[in-house]
Amino acid sequence: MIDEVVNNGRASTTDKIASKKKILVVDDEKNIRLTVQHSLIAANYDVETASNGAEGLEKFKAGHYDLILMDLRMPQINGIEMLREIKARDKHAAAIVITAYLTIDTLLEAFSLGVSDYIRKPFSPNDVRETVRRVLARETISEATVETKRDPAGMLELARRVLGDNDIDSAIEYARKSIGANPNNPDAHAFLGILLHLQDHSDQAEQAFREALLLDPQHQLSRDYLFWMQSKLRPL
Repeated sequence: MIDEVVNNGRASTTDKIASKKKILVVDDEKNIRLTVQHSLIAANYDVETASNGAEGLEKFKAGHYDLILMDLRMPQINGIEMLREIKARDKHAAAIVITAYLTIDTLLEAFSLGVSDYIRKPFSPNDVRETVRRVLARETISEATVETKRDPAGMLELARRVLGDNDIDSAIEYARKSIGANPNNPDAHAFLGILLHLQDHSDQAEQAFREALLLDPQHQLSRDYLFWMQSKLRPL
């Protein structure tokens, strides 16, 4: 995978003109850590790395980062524990979780901490660059422009941005507006479903995920959530 980044993963013109944002990558797997680092360096980001959660927290406390990418499963301090500590110090800190083992419980906890972006392993260099670009770009989205144009993608990004400030009510409002502007996006329905679950509206959340599956029967997050809900209702 690293060879793909170094030899074939040339950044696009858009990537090359990206501002020099500072990013911290935290993962205990060296191959993953270097893959993500080289992917982002190729896109003109300033990237530092840490090999575990404890080291990542020390670097976070000592410096400023525009974005943090972290693995969920790490020794000593896992990704969720690291997120809690980071958000306790800076509730506006932007983060992306990296995982091969994304459970609904973990996803709900990440969302409750204001983090709604994740990268599933295995991933490509372009997956990393595109997710990072989208997360950083949402900080500059104009609410007025999005509202005027009734831009469904922009509204969904605004929902993610206000969730990062732990404003779930506003996130739900923007998610509903996104669906109103484009009811055919299963990701928007699933995003709304997670938010509704966090507000203890389980029936409405389940309906949102079922809407997502009607649009895309293979929608992974919706399938996982509904299976998770069914397993919770099974008698022991």
